[in-house]
This record gives sequence, structure tokens and C-alpha cells, in this order.
Amino acid sequence: MAVIDASVYVALINAHENDHVRSWAWFDQARAAEQPIVAPVILLAEVAAALSRGVGDSVLAHRVVRQLRHSGVIELVSVSQAMAERAAIIAADHRIRGCDAVYVALADQLGDALVTLDRQQLERGTAIVNVREP
Repeated sequence: MAVIDASVYVALINAHENDHVRSWAWFDQARAAEQPIVAPVILLAEVAAALSRGVGDSVLAHRVVRQLRHSGVIELVSVSQAMAERAAIIAADHRIRGCDAVYVALADQLGDALVTLDRQQLERGTAIVNVREP
């Protein structure tokens, strides 16, 4: 199992992202190995914002979020009070942005790796969980 960060999912969706090809290679390999892929439900808002702001296409953002919600390819996990509290500790202790700390907290809770393209998560998240690039 792996926790996927929004940075990787946006790279999957946007062919203009520098890491599009390697993100797809990782994603295809994970699916071929039938490796479950999970993310906190905040992935929806992060992907919508990244596509709407970064690509300038709110229609695409809505379509991708709808597809993400209904495809079942990525299991979306609710953010519980306990996970939010763990993320707050991670954010404070390791100086990781709030939403990014939620991904780290989920990987910690599940005992899984976090797959990300985010430099801060890659550098600071390794103190808590196995963090790797796609």
C-alpha cells in the first residue's frame, strides 16, 4: 500500500508537468502489482485547486475531482480527529505545511510509504515515515 500525495496525482493528470511520465510509470506499476493506493480525502480540494489555479481550467478541475471520487482507483480516507491531531504534531515538530502533514500522518497511521514530489515532504517527512518519489 502507498499513500499518494496531491503532487503526484496532479502530475498524473497534467501532461505538462515535468514529472508526468515517471508518475505514470509508478502508478501503472503500483496498479499492475495490485498495490492499494490511498490518500486523505483532502486530495480532492488539493487537486481541484492545483488544476484550477495551475492550468486555469475550473471545468477540468471539477471533472477530475468527480472522476477521482467515483473511480475507486484511489481509496480516499476521511481525516479523523486523531489523524488531524497527529498531523498538527508533525506540522509543529517537523515544520511541514498543514495539508502536507495530513498525508504524512496518514502514511504513519497506516504504516505505509508516502509517494510525493513535494520537496518539503521528501526532506522532512522521512523523520516519520518512508517517503519516496514515484
